[in-house]
Amino acid sequence: MPTFPSLADLEPLHRLADRYARRLCRSLRFAAHELEDVRQDLLTDLLARLRDYDAERGELRGFAATCFKHRVARLALCRRRERAGCAAVSLDDPLPGDEGMTIGSALAEDAGYGAWVGQPTDRIAMLERRLDLERASQTLSPDDMPLLAALARGDAHAPAQAGLSRTTAFRRVQEMRLRLLAVGLSSAA
Repeated sequence: MPTFPSLADLEPLHRLADRYARRLCRSLRFAAHELEDVRQDLLTDLLARLRDYDAERGELRGFAATCFKHRVARLALCRRRERAGCAAVSLDDPLPGDEGMTIGSALAEDAGYGAWVGQPTDRIAMLERRLDLERASQTLSPDDMPLLAALARGDAHAPAQAGLSRTTAFRRVQEMRLRLLAVGLSSAA
């Protein structure tokens, strides 16, 4: 049975995690406040993998360094994907087809931060969405909630998580769809 390292053994790994976190934050230009989050992410990942550590195969520091390298690579890949999906636009850029008008001057001050980052700010659409959600919640029974929660979490075995058989779960989902359709809410997909 493997023995887990003591807290004294893990203390030097905090400095190692700090070094990897600083390197990642510097190379990808993370905001200064994200350093602690990255450090905690590295240490949490190490703790999750600690059960796989075998002292006969190597030192704890080497194991931790490998875990940190892999987690840093994963975090860097995720951050690069996030950034690739965002287009860098300045509020001072001119609007296409309009002389003298900038993006910043076209956004209303009361539209809020969402408008500045490109989110839709149509208040009528937001009101209609809220009314649709209220109508949907009135048609669903409390018995449907465990299944809906398991489906919303994306559980691989949602029916089992809700305490239902697969057949019963599929029947309930079909019934919910019919009830939602009856009150005027069509499927999104």
